[in-house]
Amino acid sequence: MRLSRFFINETLSLGMSLELPPHLVNYVVNVLRLKVGADLVLFNGQDYKQKIGEFSAIITAMNKRYCTISITAFTEKNIESSITTHLFQGISRSERMDYTIQKAVELGITHITPVFTERSNLKKLNDKQLHKKIQHWQGVATSACEQSGRSQLIIVNTPIYFKQISELSTELNLLLSPTAHASVADLKSMSANQINILIGPEGGLSETEILYAKKLGYLDISLGKRILRTETAGLVILTILQFLWGDLN
Repeated sequence: MRLSRFFINETLSLGMSLELPPHLVNYVVNVLRLKVGADLVLFNGQDYKQKIGEFSAIITAMNKRYCTISITAFTEKNIESSITTHLFQGISRSERMDYTIQKAVELGITHITPVFTERSNLKKLNDKQLHKKIQHWQGVATSACEQSGRSQLIIVNTPIYFKQISELSTELNLLLSPTAHASVADLKSMSANQINILIGPEGGLSETEILYAKKLGYLDISLGKRILRTETAGLVILTILQFLWGDLN
């Protein structure tokens, strides 16, 4: 039976007892219907004695409003990819953006930065709306870390405007474009440990944005003859990169 695994945003150590935050209490009590004595797995994205890993815990007391657990063991666990990948995703519609973030985390992404582009659906958000949207995206990423067994929490960065990508170039910068002449086959002759991936929203990037990225040194590549949805493109290129240089080989 697979143990329930949760992110806890605080320092953890062997032998300590703590109360789970309210959102987890509701999930543990009312959704999972766990009982006193049930085992849990916790992680906090922090090193413990200079090691990356997760904690085993047991439920010691609970009712409908609280749940107390005790940490019983620490297990070293580092399943992070050997390559650093940063996804710059043109902001797409709600469910598609969620899918992109979820699958990117499962496939070992290191950084995620949403990008406001000319064809993004979300352009006019006040500070409150933007904060709520970022919180939602972070929840999707955190849940994906819990499910996939990652011990590092992947942060969804504050969205940037397209021209701000100029400040964040790295070793290899890839621009996905269905009209590009280069393909993923051309990556076989390369090698990189740090890769930026730039993907447009549903309508793709504009010609102006593509030219701007290419001037910055982005290599535009195609993923084949068929045009992929924005959420599919991220999944495909990350799988290929992990196969070529990461941990899917």
